[in-house]
Amino acid sequence: MAFQRTPRRRTLVKIYKPRKIKKKIGPFTFLFGFFVLMLPVAAATVTGYYFIQDMDDPVLTVTPDRPAVSLKKEFTVRAEDAKSGIRDVLVTVSQGLKKYVILNKSFEDRPASVTETFTLERSELRGGNFEMTVTANDGAFFNFGSGNMAKLTRKMLLDSSTPNINALTAAHYVRQGGVGLVIYTLSKEPERSGVLVGDDLYPGFRQESGRYMCLFAFPPGMAAEDFKPRLYVEDMAGNERQGFFVNMAIRRRFRNEKADITDEFLQQKIAPFAKNYPEVKDLVELFKRVNADLRKQNEATLREIGRKTAPVPLWDGPFIYLPGSAVRGSFGAMRSYYYKGQKIDEQMHMGIDLASRPKEDVPAANNGRVVFAGPLGVYGNAIVVDHGLGLQSLYGHLSRIGVKVGDEVKKGETIGQTGSSGLAFGDHLHFGTLVSGREVIPIEWWDANWVNDSVTEKMRRHGEAPSQSEKKNAQ
Repeated sequence: MAFQRTPRRRTLVKIYKPRKIKKKIGPFTFLFGFFVLMLPVAAATVTGYYFIQDMDDPVLTVTPDRPAVSLKKEFTVRAEDAKSGIRDVLVTVSQGLKKYVILNKSFEDRPASVTETFTLERSELRGGNFEMTVTANDGAFFNFGSGNMAKLTRKMLLDSSTPNINALTAAHYVRQGGVGLVIYTLSKEPERSGVLVGDDLYPGFRQESGRYMCLFAFPPGMAAEDFKPRLYVEDMAGNERQGFFVNMAIRRRFRNEKADITDEFLQQKIAPFAKNYPEVKDLVELFKRVNADLRKQNEATLREIGRKTAPVPLWDGPFIYLPGSAVRGSFGAMRSYYYKGQKIDEQMHMGIDLASRPKEDVPAANNGRVVFAGPLGVYGNAIVVDHGLGLQSLYGHLSRIGVKVGDEVKKGETIGQTGSSGLAFGDHLHFGTLVSGREVIPIEWWDANWVNDSVTEKMRRHGEAPSQSEKKNAQ
């Protein structure tokens, strides 16, 4: 039986292909597409720029830099970064397996510089070696956003032993406004030492013998019951100790003085200051401001000048004063200023005003070295001569200055001429003596007996009278 194949029905399917439509691209579309394509590239570029724009570490300093310290020694850390600012500062100390965080501070506003102080009192360090680590991070995006880091590491010694300080001189009798001298010994090298009077430290000076000498003052404005000088020493590690020494405070009565302010004085002496006080229109009020402000400035300047001193005595015997002069103003006097019969101001007068002939030659009060010569506020043209151990003499209101800074002068040598510069009422010499920049009464240093009994004899007794060669080397 034969089978016949049935033919398949073919289905014809017509496939339609879409025509390619040629579309014109407008300039806006082109720019938009270009922007979309370049956006990631730009973002990557900007991100990269921020990551690499500041690759510099902050500037980091820690002071003081000492091999040995105490727990109470104050440190100052300063971090600076002008580009990205400071993000944080961290201080740690480690000893053996123990580690202590001393300072950990962050700064959200990223200041260009930060200064922080700290001590080691928060730690539990024991005496011996330890390591201090200080780090500072800036606010840069570099290093995946953590910024650049500056790091300091120091190996140090914790020294907890306090120094000893002992007075060698016996009783000290000090008059109000006057000066005392104490000679003392120390058990170790100091960072600073001397005599504390209130909050003021009068520095002591090491002599060739290893002993220390210190001139200190009884301030004229301090009550006798408040005058309690005490020896003080701070060693190189920061350990402190105070010591007692016998002293007797002697009260002194100071005078009251009156000074009349004239219109001529206001016009000549005060009116030129008007440009410095544009808000003050009245000359009397201007006088009060100038008189107070200049005295404060003078006080600060004299403190700085007082640091420029020789470590040994340069003077020889009692001091001298302006020959043939009369006293026109007393030390420590409460001077009241009157204008047209009305009291307008009050200030304590420091130094002594000495009047002689106009433009009289002014002698150096004793041997020494010139440490200042020029304008000095209320004192006008002035000279300051250093005599060693912080003792200095001041010559104010000069019409002529005949020396310069660094000159060595001898007792009696002419150094200038009297005048009326500064806020002087007439031609005279303002003569002052100072100890570490604080004015003290000059008449003690004019008194040969006082100089011998209170100063020179004490030095001789303990072998501290300097030789001429020592004086020459100190100058």
